[in-house]
Amino acid sequence: MRGAIAKKSTVEGEWRPVFKDREGAWSLLLNKDPESKARTLAVKYAKGWEVQESRHDGTVEVLVLEGQFQVGPIVYGPGDYFCVPGGVTHGPERALTDARILVVSHGPLTPGP
Repeated sequence: MRGAIAKKSTVEGEWRPVFKDREGAWSLLLNKDPESKARTLAVKYAKGWEVQESRHDGTVEVLVLEGQFQVGPIVYGPGDYFCVPGGVTHGPERALTDARILVVSHGPLTPGP
């Protein structure tokens, strides 16, 4: 990917709110490709964070690093991986505990629907 960052600290990095109008989810940009709009993010959620559904233009891959994260009826924990193809509506998404995930998007990461 162009714009690759050789080293980025998830401890000392600049975490930003995912949504400006609500708390409970923060992201840290690790890498991005300005041409394809693909990006790699570390995301952390506070217990109880929830969104009813979302849809993204590109395929999104997720690896759960810490905590329990639920998408639809499936609960994911540390080491669990899931992939959502682009254009597929999914959810609800819930942080059952404080959680941290790694997100790789293959295209624009647009919240939706």
